[in-house]
Amino acid sequence: MAKIPTNFGTGGSHLTPGGAAGTPSLAEALRDIADDLAAVKPAPITAADAGAAYGPAEQALLNAIKAQLNTLAAAPIKTTKG
Repeated sequence: MAKIPTNFGTGGSHLTPGGAAGTPSLAEALRDIADDLAAVKPAPITAADAGAAYGPAEQALLNAIKAQLNTLAAAPIKTTKG
């Protein structure tokens, strides 16, 4: 992973094509950020579905959110490195 300095982009540094303005280049920084974001993945929710403690609308909403998070947790991670 590239170390991105706090002054990245200041005065145009690191922004010219081909990495001529320093390291990491803009492309390297963006690839590293994309890889880091791809690695953030939720864990499956194993708790029981929402029950009678909630009203019917809340139960439906909570159970739908749980199902969507579990779908995301099961999806494969795609990265730019390969």
